Amino acid sequence: MNDPTAAGAPAARNPGDQVAAIQKAALRILGGLFAGIVVAAALAASDYVVGAVLGAVFAAMLSGATLGFLFGIPRSLAVAAPAAGNGQPTVAPGGGFAHNTNLEQISDWLTKIVVGIGLVEAQRISSEFQALSRQVAIAWGLGADGAPSAGFVLLASLLFGFIGFYIWTRTAFVYYLEYNETAVAAERRERELAERRAADAEEVAQQAKQDAEAAERNADLERERKAQAEQAAREADEQARQAREQAEQASSEAQEMSRAASFLQSGTVAPLQVGAQRARSVWPTRESWTRLIGDYKQYKQDIASGEAAAAQQDVWDSDPNLGRFGGQASAGGRELSAQVQPLSETGQTCAVTIRVRSLDPARPLRGPVRIHLHPTFDPAVREALLSDGAAELRIIAAGVFTIGAEADDGATRLELNLADLPDLPPAFAAN
Repeated sequence: MNDPTAAGAPAARNPGDQVAAIQKAALRILGGLFAGIVVAAALAASDYVVGAVLGAVFAAMLSGATLGFLFGIPRSLAVAAPAAGNGQPTVAPGGGFAHNTNLEQISDWLTKIVVGIGLVEAQRISSEFQALSRQVAIAWGLGADGAPSAGFVLLASLLFGFIGFYIWTRTAFVYYLEYNETAVAAERRERELAERRAADAEEVAQQAKQDAEAAERNADLERERKAQAEQAAREADEQARQAREQAEQASSEAQEMSRAASFLQSGTVAPLQVGAQRARSVWPTRESWTRLIGDYKQYKQDIASGEAAAAQQDVWDSDPNLGRFGGQASAGGRELSAQVQPLSETGQTCAVTIRVRSLDPARPLRGPVRIHLHPTFDPAVREALLSDGAAELRIIAAGVFTIGAEADDGATRLELNLADLPDLPPAFAAN
């Protein structure tokens, strides 16, 4: 039998990499469909027949993909908690969360509605589809006789999108959901294990002290036992101290990750919790952890890679955007601003909200709005979401640097140095 660990055997793929690949694949597919529709619409507006053809095909594929996703959404299984001795279900220490099944219910309702309408209105749907095929054939320049060909293309595109997204939802999407749920459960188990270790160590220390007092009452006969008990007490105290430090560190990291997840999801940062309240910090929802696993861990990797590069090329201490974008945070009726909020007690890790807005209501901000970050970020150039005349981007950083912004198709260039902001955390400003 061959050894799976022998040289040449393929290494197991990291589950986190698989989840990231699933996310990228879904975004690329949806982005490709929307980009195809936009390109097709542009060609159609320019009197290109191929634009009308592509637009209809991509629209049919997108409709089929939506139906395939709704039909393929998996249903979560409710696992009952084991009953205690009195017959009542036990409650896990440290709290938890319940699954939100709204999307599953909506999928179930829509699936039944679509199937029911399809069965009841089958004849009418067939007539409407034939009329649509004739109109599409005329728009494509095929004439009324080309209706069967146009209908076949539309139906094939719809089925292709439906089958493709149904298979993806039943396979990759299920793995994606299971991985995120497992990650949250693992963090909770680690916290509970640290708390149990601390309690066990305290109990061992108390018992060792009692043994030491008994050894002192029998000074001559129990001298050796007393020495052993004292040594055991010292070791137990050390274990208790280490366990407490581990529990505090785990709680601090959990609080920092929870605040980072809350910021990435909603743009708000809860007040810092210290002391005894640290163990009762609120855990984020599964959606927050989904973004946290991708964004926050990537941020930690960016910090590590940035520090490694700094030792060789001083990339970490560089500020390449300084002076590249005009040196002004406000120009041409546009303003670039940033808000910094600490995520940890030390203040070195901070949540940064970057905003670009128009100061002139008569000249609304036009996209795309591109934000240029420090080269230790990957990617260093990101596109901010434009909504209600303003663009916003949320990042997590560990030091000050100069932010560059481009808007209005490159006509507007703004620059803001985070070091110039008031009331920055000292550790963040010094890094």
